[in-house]
Amino acid sequence: MKTKQQPVNELKDHLFKLQKYCAAQHYKGHSLYDSHNSVIPFEKFGHHISFLTNQVVKRSPINLRKVLGVKKSINPKGMGLLLHSYSLMQEHKLLDIDGLELATTEIFEWLYQNHSKGYSGKCWGYNYDWPRSDGSLFRAYTPSVVVTAFIARGLMAYYKVSGEPRVKELIKSACEFVKKDIHCTLLEDSRCYSYTPVQKDLVVNANLLAAEIFAYDDYLSGEKKYVKEVKEVLAYTLSTQNSDGSWYYSHSPKTGDPKKQIDFHQGYVVDSLDILCQLYQLNDVSYQEALRSGIHYYKSNQFDKEGFCYWRTPKIWPVDIHNQSQGIITLTRFKALDDSYLPFAKVILNWTINNMQSNEGYFYYQKYAWFTNKTNYFRWNQCWMLLAQTKLLIALKPEE
Repeated sequence: MKTKQQPVNELKDHLFKLQKYCAAQHYKGHSLYDSHNSVIPFEKFGHHISFLTNQVVKRSPINLRKVLGVKKSINPKGMGLLLHSYSLMQEHKLLDIDGLELATTEIFEWLYQNHSKGYSGKCWGYNYDWPRSDGSLFRAYTPSVVVTAFIARGLMAYYKVSGEPRVKELIKSACEFVKKDIHCTLLEDSRCYSYTPVQKDLVVNANLLAAEIFAYDDYLSGEKKYVKEVKEVLAYTLSTQNSDGSWYYSHSPKTGDPKKQIDFHQGYVVDSLDILCQLYQLNDVSYQEALRSGIHYYKSNQFDKEGFCYWRTPKIWPVDIHNQSQGIITLTRFKALDDSYLPFAKVILNWTINNMQSNEGYFYYQKYAWFTNKTNYFRWNQCWMLLAQTKLLIALKPEE
């Protein structure tokens, strides 16, 4: 595998190439789980066929979507990530792109108009029916706190460069969605918000992202209406951290047993934990220790020194593009915590460019030991890598 390290100006060229590619697609693309946007009604063949088809289409190294009649479409979460990236590019004058401000505004307007309907507040979901292994089917645009929170991050970045007053309106409304439509499990001294309105669950990163939505509203309003709820979310987060600093993905609402999955969500958790501590200026020793041990575990146990992230610790293959992008984002965020973090984020980016970027600028889905799955997913691959490169290059500007 290639390990060439490139200077900052060349890294900028790769970012510009990816941005140009994304713009040329008019922000439309395929998604991992979009098989049911096919002209074939797979759900009518029963749950097992429906779920199996979804998994095969997702995992196939040959993109079957053209054969199945799955058209490219706009993914709301992808638009939130683009809004975040473009707003940061604007703020830091990162690239000289004609029409960047106009494009950023257009993305905001799309999000403002295209939220999920029929809920207590503004919220967003994925643009496809999604069959689950338990027999359930999440209908297209079923909102989640995860999609809504990542869009909220983009809105916050946009507010910083535009001062658009409707951002406050959207964030405040999203809080109503979390409060009224999302189930909340109350424990002795903590709480956990579910992933979607559809079912009750205990997902560590989703709970934190729900709290982020509250925190953004408090930050914009200058109040602390939600500080009690946020601290109870943080209490749940700390109570579920393992002794080595890691977090399992989720826990059973019935038994409390963990789903022992450790991957890019470790980065999600420490990022959200840090955001909440910063917004509320929480300097408790327990929070800082959780952050330090969490980020230390992430870098030390989930990445090879060459710059690729393990699939799900301890399983190495395949190298997934979302694992790569999240590693860049998280280690860049914590650059002040350890002098090795920012240089290693650069190592991750270089490895990813060398091994997973096409000549046209877009990034591949997964790399195995002996072959590469080159499927081009717009939100999962391109939008996340656009944000990761943007954040890293902003952090590297003094070096440049």
